[in-house]
Amino acid sequence: MVDFIFINGSPGAGKSSVCTLIQQNKSWPSIDFGCLRVFHLDREWSNVSPEEEQMSFENLIFILKNYYRYGYKNIMINDLKDTRIDQLPNYLSHDEFKYLIITLVVSDDGILKERVLEPTRDSGFRNFERAIEWNKILKTRELYKNEVRLDNTKMTVTETADRILEIVDQFRQNI
Repeated sequence: MVDFIFINGSPGAGKSSVCTLIQQNKSWPSIDFGCLRVFHLDREWSNVSPEEEQMSFENLIFILKNYYRYGYKNIMINDLKDTRIDQLPNYLSHDEFKYLIITLVVSDDGILKERVLEPTRDSGFRNFERAIEWNKILKTRELYKNEVRLDNTKMTVTETADRILEIVDQFRQNI
């Protein structure tokens, strides 16, 4: 089994949509990091503070360890920035916890812009230039341990969710 599945990606990559679909179909717990940040983050993301971001991340780690303690598996987490993904080994030992990082990327900047500006999108993040910049970094940086990069530009949410389930199964077989 996989303890934690981190769904990473820029705004507009489809993280929340995919997690919602998998949660509905598999009943896996799903935690949107944005929900822990909502206590201090305004809708336009204009009041981000490094201290509050770190506190929210440490609260997330506490919650994850508590779910684990109660026997939950396949806990999906989304909406983490790379700086937080980079911190995971400091908080979640690979010897103690089995986790997978799936980073969603979009190869077409125009499609990413459309997704970020979609009026029905539930996130308040609308800075498509920043999303494109973030996405470019995710497409080119080195992979973290136990990370898979998935280009979902031409995939529906259902196809992306199905591919993620395949990746999780492959990971499970290799641990």
